Amino acid sequence: MRVRDALGPLFTDEDFTTGEFEEMYADLGRPGISPALLAMVTVLQFLHNLSDRDAAVAVADRISWKYALGLELEYTGFDASVLCEFRARLVEGDRADALLTVMLERLKSAGLVRSGGRQRTDSTHVLACVRTLNRIECLGEALRMALEEIARTSPGFIVPLLKEGWDERYGRKVETSRLLRRKNSSATRLAEQIGADGRSLIAAIDTDPDAAWMNGLPQVKILRELWGQHFEATATGRLRYRDTKELPPSAQRVRSPHDPDARYSTKGRPGADSVEWTGSKSHLTESCDEDLPSLVTDVHTTPATEPDVTAVTPVQDRLTARDLKPGEHLTDSGYPSGPNIGASLERGITPIAPVTVQTGRGAHDGTFTPKDFHVDWHSGVTRCPAGATSISMRPKKNGLIRVAFSRADCRPCPIRAQCTTAAPHLGRSLEIHPEPIHTARMRMQAEQDTPRWREAYRARAGIEATISQAVRGPGLRRSRYRGLAKTHLQNVLTGMAINIRRLGTHFDTTTKPDRRPTRIHTLCTQHDIPTAA
Repeated sequence: MRVRDALGPLFTDEDFTTGEFEEMYADLGRPGISPALLAMVTVLQFLHNLSDRDAAVAVADRISWKYALGLELEYTGFDASVLCEFRARLVEGDRADALLTVMLERLKSAGLVRSGGRQRTDSTHVLACVRTLNRIECLGEALRMALEEIARTSPGFIVPLLKEGWDERYGRKVETSRLLRRKNSSATRLAEQIGADGRSLIAAIDTDPDAAWMNGLPQVKILRELWGQHFEATATGRLRYRDTKELPPSAQRVRSPHDPDARYSTKGRPGADSVEWTGSKSHLTESCDEDLPSLVTDVHTTPATEPDVTAVTPVQDRLTARDLKPGEHLTDSGYPSGPNIGASLERGITPIAPVTVQTGRGAHDGTFTPKDFHVDWHSGVTRCPAGATSISMRPKKNGLIRVAFSRADCRPCPIRAQCTTAAPHLGRSLEIHPEPIHTARMRMQAEQDTPRWREAYRARAGIEATISQAVRGPGLRRSRYRGLAKTHLQNVLTGMAINIRRLGTHFDTTTKPDRRPTRIHTLCTQHDIPTAA
């Protein structure tokens, strides 16, 4: 209600007639419910973490919602299924990001967000809306889903394929049938049996010209992909169940046929602090200027296996397109890299993040690393800590520059043991980034030891509170939907809900009572007890 009083409506129906929303609704037929109304209801739904039915009831019952939505008190609401249909339209294309852009345009015109300020980014894991399955359960469930979908439309195609044991293996969800708990059961034998059953279905589809349309079914596509990942045809024509070491990398493996976009990943060092999950990853970016409220300016969703370093360029591209390019971008040590540091500087954005220049073996055994070498880019010569100069500086195919030193200088060097662990007859060599990136990395690493940098970087910690708020309120870490596109929509709506919550706090002018002090604090104050010895 306070946001409505201060800013008016955040969305209008005209916003949904141009840009990414131009083809969201058809021109023919009966007019639908106002998209601006549904957009605001959806944001409020995520603000209070409500289901579709509860949100529809809130529109009809809560006076505060009607005030915020600009509705009459007599408004009776709409059916809950309308919200699901509206989200299905938002999932298509880039409409989720466009909806956040519309909100940010309103906030930018009100002076609540601005370009050239300070922004911070961090990520968190998001669990997929699926059960965790082992390899055999995943294969069996994929085959069951394909059989179920084909049997729904063409049962006559399935009947000739039915064999003894199919009802036991595929008559119900595989994870509930407990096939491996049967007497004399074998995991390898069961996997090979499921593989043979799946191959017979794929062969039947390939040999029947009238069944070609089945290849377009999502369940059949997933079936073929999983069989290619987990089985291998032998010379005798049989299927061999691949060993775990032979499987594709985790970024390519399908973990559940119910959500083919979900990926398995781990975060942190093995032990109590590590996190293992199957799903995706969400990156939240918010403004953090001292004179303005901290508001979410971008939401980026990636597969769980993608490292944080890949998110910097897409986030900055969208911020620039929204005319919200930050002057300073604060991140943790997982985001900066040589290429995106250079790209940020070219955009006029100053990255503020811990940079590790000591890489390779030297970072762990105490030997000299690239930061200990002085590079003279003008003359193309690098000087080592002992004073010797390089004999060559040549670019490599991967974009780095290889610096080599002479064996005649390295063999008798008194500090060779601190410089390289190579064979005695070899000289030292190292790889560095090109001049702009190398210079920026060295400068950023030198600044990390200054009090000024530590004071500026202290502002990054606030993004962790934002993630905590998104987890405790809208439930960011548990996806409501399946598929990366729908999960991204949920993450965007969560960021918009946080903005509404913070704007309401920003516009709250009521005086809050002071927190009651503890009795010990009161006694120490009354008797003039110093706070420190």
